[in-house]
Amino acid sequence: MNTITIKNKHDRKINELEKVCIKLREFEKTKDYKAFYTFIKTTQVPFIPCYERKAKAIYQECFDTLHSIGGISIPVAVALSMHYYVLASLSSYPFSIQSMEYWKREMLLKKIRKEKLLIANTGSIRTFKDTSINENIITQIEKDNYIVNGEAPFMSLSEVADYIVFTAELSKEDKLVFFVSSNTNGITFHDAPFGDEMLGSFTKSVRFDNLNVNSNNVIKLNSAKEEKYELLIYQRSWFQGLISAPYLGAALSVILCLKEFSRKKIRHDKLLSESDNFLDSIGELMMKYKTANQLCKYTGVSISNFKKGDTVLLEKMFETSVLSKYYSTHIAEEIVTKIRSLMGSKFLSPGTITNKIYKEIVYGPLQPMTDLDIKNYFGTKVMHHET
Repeated sequence: MNTITIKNKHDRKINELEKVCIKLREFEKTKDYKAFYTFIKTTQVPFIPCYERKAKAIYQECFDTLHSIGGISIPVAVALSMHYYVLASLSSYPFSIQSMEYWKREMLLKKIRKEKLLIANTGSIRTFKDTSINENIITQIEKDNYIVNGEAPFMSLSEVADYIVFTAELSKEDKLVFFVSSNTNGITFHDAPFGDEMLGSFTKSVRFDNLNVNSNNVIKLNSAKEEKYELLIYQRSWFQGLISAPYLGAALSVILCLKEFSRKKIRHDKLLSESDNFLDSIGELMMKYKTANQLCKYTGVSISNFKKGDTVLLEKMFETSVLSKYYSTHIAEEIVTKIRSLMGSKFLSPGTITNKIYKEIVYGPLQPMTDLDIKNYFGTKVMHHET
């Protein structure tokens, strides 16, 4: 009986994802991305973490969804990954049932599920040790409310999401996580320096001017030094794990384009697909894609193994997510570049998915943590003998 229930539930999600992908292809032609986000909210696809609470299952379903959407539009999948990682990390984090944060989380998830809300956010931390991002967003207490001022340089889903999430500094030692309706007075969005390639992500900077937030919309981070940023590190690990999915989905999409191309292209009096050299080339590309996929899957396992208060598992989870992000985004870019050389001018034909993905794939390594951040992190560990 349970097997049938699970199977039907899974099939329903697969069917919804297929519908979402069909709609996205339609909206890609008109570039009416706001209409797409309006449509996707009518499905259960953006709200997987509200229905599934086990970290491993959430991770795999979110990753698979972003992978499928990334094969059509990297910018849209990247934007949805921002929504997913906040929602997924919040829903799966092991808050104590006796804590106020636990019940605030439950109320928020219920609201998101019922009202079908999309979440935008400014990010949290860059490395395991350094949790200083968003230093320019500060808050003060006034009676039962918090007054927030400052600016964050990047927020995907700006002017599209219903709620925004951000971290602000109350004092040098205290940071708070805020959940606020995006149309609240005191919030303004400004264009970020991206071209049309990332149009569908709606990435902008966000400014807070005397934003008034009730304490009910705030989660306080633990004041103990070793535990204070655990939620933010957990959250960033989700981000690093999921952000590769759009780029790997795009890489697979281009591999499939190469497959079709090889069945029509004739070289030396025979189809390209019949060439041993070609089979070696496409086989190697597929091996690299599958290797990257396995790295990302292991991140999901690492996240699911996390236990609150265990600093060893916390650091292992974080490093696993960072390594999967680094290698997967680079492998995706390498695959697409290699296929461009195999397909030649056909690859860059205007209006083709290969040309579109070629312009978008380069943003993978630029997603935080950037290459420089990652190398610096591991370089610092080596110099401090933390190997």
